[in-house]
Amino acid sequence: MSTDLREELDALARTQTFSPDPSLWDRGRRARRRGQVLAVAAVLAILASVGGAAALVSTDRELRTASGEEVAGGAIPSRIQDPGELGLEPDLAVGPASVAFFSSVAQPVVIGATDGRYHALDLPDLSADRGPLALSPDGLHLAWRNRGGIHVLDLEDGTSSYYPGDDEHADVTTLEWVPGSRRLLWTGEDRRGASSGGVLPVAGQGGRPLPTSALRGIPSPTGELVAVASPRTDEDAATFVDPGGRTIGRVLPADLYPEGASVTPLGWATDHLVVAQAYGPPGSYVEGQHLVLFTSPERPRSEWTYRIVARDIPQNAVPLSIAVDLIPDLDGTSSQALTHDFGDVLAPDQRDISWIIGLGVAAAIAVLLGLRWLWRRFLPRV
Repeated sequence: MSTDLREELDALARTQTFSPDPSLWDRGRRARRRGQVLAVAAVLAILASVGGAAALVSTDRELRTASGEEVAGGAIPSRIQDPGELGLEPDLAVGPASVAFFSSVAQPVVIGATDGRYHALDLPDLSADRGPLALSPDGLHLAWRNRGGIHVLDLEDGTSSYYPGDDEHADVTTLEWVPGSRRLLWTGEDRRGASSGGVLPVAGQGGRPLPTSALRGIPSPTGELVAVASPRTDEDAATFVDPGGRTIGRVLPADLYPEGASVTPLGWATDHLVVAQAYGPPGSYVEGQHLVLFTSPERPRSEWTYRIVARDIPQNAVPLSIAVDLIPDLDGTSSQALTHDFGDVLAPDQRDISWIIGLGVAAAIAVLLGLRWLWRRFLPRV
């Protein structure tokens, strides 16, 4: 600033009086109030966004928890999901189950027969390789093995029985229930490493004698046939063995599986109806893993039926164990429901709610940006 300009400004300040426009005070007060209102609105909008997301999560949990739908007698769920990692339950008295399997994180999981809820059980003495889980046909008992020892859990009262290994079954590899839920079939190796197998009475000694061929799969309630696995994905027939050891095929529907399929029997729903886990290769009517029900081959072809029981099951080749007694008697119609839709029954803390939280955060950011625009646009105005 030059000396002349400074002197002129000083003289102006001494000789002139400053009289501000009275309306400026009103404008300032209005601008200040407007800023306070916008600030409060911003805080309320953020709280509303976060609160709305929380309420949505809470309502979602309450709806799932409050549904509490139960099916008298139990049912197979129409959707069988891999629940991921669940909290292990030390109380093993979870009640009758419809399905048992090892999840993708190697947890033993059962699905409640009456409510469809998932339970990860803290089973004792599990084998490192997570060997087979065998759910009894009535859904009341669960069996597993560790080397030669076999455990059987009562799902109603949580008690378990242990059958230690011996020279005959030093290493058990397979476990299957005999229809009636009173006996277990096992195969494995003896102390010398030779193949072995036998019948383990779990609830008394009752039951008809079983042929040697029974150890190859799951015997029918009548003892006339044994359903055995057909592991190749291009098989055109499910495999059965009669008491004499003769193999019998039950042709699979070519319109459903033009390239064949693999079939693993899970049990017998009736004397002549088999429940199985099938795998349809690409091009099949139902591709991938699914549950089926079909007539055994000793019945006349006029009585044959083939039903898809459940399409939505884990696709990572996890072997399922099913309480086959829960399959209802067929009424002769193709529209009959063989399963029950329990809805979304996975535990709330296992659900993916990140998308809800993300929406809440996005809404809060959008509100802040909108308020910032309003602030800059209207704050300077009268």
